[in-house]
Amino acid sequence: MTHASVSKDVSQDGLAAFRAELDTLDHQLIALLGRRLEIAREVARYKSANDIPVMQHGRVKNVKERNSRLGEAVNLDPAFVERLYGVIIDEMCRVEDEIVDGG
Repeated sequence: MTHASVSKDVSQDGLAAFRAELDTLDHQLIALLGRRLEIAREVARYKSANDIPVMQHGRVKNVKERNSRLGEAVNLDPAFVERLYGVIIDEMCRVEDEIVDGG
């Protein structure tokens, strides 16, 4: 084994703890998104039973703005947080539409 490959192995080993923590955080993020979807299904059933439209533009705007500010407080780019919540909200709406439309 050359000095360069030994050095590379050592530097890769130094990343192991970071990668393990990232893997744990990814698991938590996915679990939280799954829970958010469960709540979206409950919301959809409620909206369907009470003739409430799926899309609530004011609510969407508030969620994006609130989370953008929360993200900024922990050094996340507000534009990134808005894009992220755009994707999350799109998925929530897709799930709600399926339930409201009887799918």
